[in-house]
Amino acid sequence: MTENTTIRWGIAGTGTIATQFASDIGFARGATLSAVCSRDLAKARQFAVRHSGVASFGSLQSMISSGEIDAVYIAAPNAIHLAQTLECIAAGIPVLVEKPLTASLGEALEIEKAARAAGSFVMEALWSRYLPAITNLRRALRDGRIGTIRKLEADLAWKHDYDPESRFFDKSQGGGALHDLGIYAISLARYLLGDPVSADASWRAAPSGVDIASTLHMRFSGAEAEIRCGFNRQGSNRLLIEGDKGVVVIAAPFIKAERFTVYPSRRLADLLEPGGNSLPEKLRRKIFTRLPLPGVERHVHGFQGSGLQFEIEAASSAIRQGLGEEPDNRLEDAIAALRVIDAVLAKPPAAQDTAA
Repeated sequence: MTENTTIRWGIAGTGTIATQFASDIGFARGATLSAVCSRDLAKARQFAVRHSGVASFGSLQSMISSGEIDAVYIAAPNAIHLAQTLECIAAGIPVLVEKPLTASLGEALEIEKAARAAGSFVMEALWSRYLPAITNLRRALRDGRIGTIRKLEADLAWKHDYDPESRFFDKSQGGGALHDLGIYAISLARYLLGDPVSADASWRAAPSGVDIASTLHMRFSGAEAEIRCGFNRQGSNRLLIEGDKGVVVIAAPFIKAERFTVYPSRRLADLLEPGGNSLPEKLRRKIFTRLPLPGVERHVHGFQGSGLQFEIEAASSAIRQGLGEEPDNRLEDAIAALRVIDAVLAKPPAAQDTAA
């Protein structure tokens, strides 16, 4: 492929995240949507009708063999990721897999082995890593903007009513708060701080046995991270990084960061930009985040759409270059996050959440 090649993407799946991908690809450079597939051909056709020039197929295999695509985005349920990814690898088709890469560490290692043997491009679609606010924050941290990092705090929780058939609570569908939410914070902590030295955690089980809430303590060289996630409450959904020369806050929801703010102290950061969704907390954020304040730096990095275009551009660029991995999001990174999750869930739960 040449540097000017436009990567033609096919989507496997027709759900919410597939719809977001199809919309956001219009904002991505060097990429276009060419096809969609579903086990239900009628759904694929309905999806294609909403997007001009998109072909529809009743199976992944028929889409791959059509000659209409250069790469596949897997937007199917977690439990299908392994089979579809291996199918793409066997066909020599680059693949971008919606997070989590798979529902288990063992399956992820199977994908890694197949990708290495075939020399195929495989990337986990952790779109938050590629948001301009996150990439610029990483650069600022490396440049010492807040000095030596001491602590990272991330809370990501949305209330979901318990339903044993929902993908959130069904183990056979790869459910659980860590796979759905915690993976974002674990991945970003590693992206910003490097490899952890150790990790400890506790979790609570839903009646179906999956984790409904978890708290992780990760230790890095000179820093620590506290990560909380859950389906049993509405969280602050804020990410905070504390250094010896300042504090950075990414406001809720941090997984869709459009800005970050540097404060001279933790006390001021908590006062002016708290997490939470109570009326006083919302009012404080609304008022104080717009006022010019001494010692406070606001870095705004807005974007159109949902924000998936940046990972699409990164994946498309790596594919054009013939790379086996995207340098800032390697298979090793996805596997490392799943190792943490597997280690957490290998421990007995603290309690079952009967109020789920």
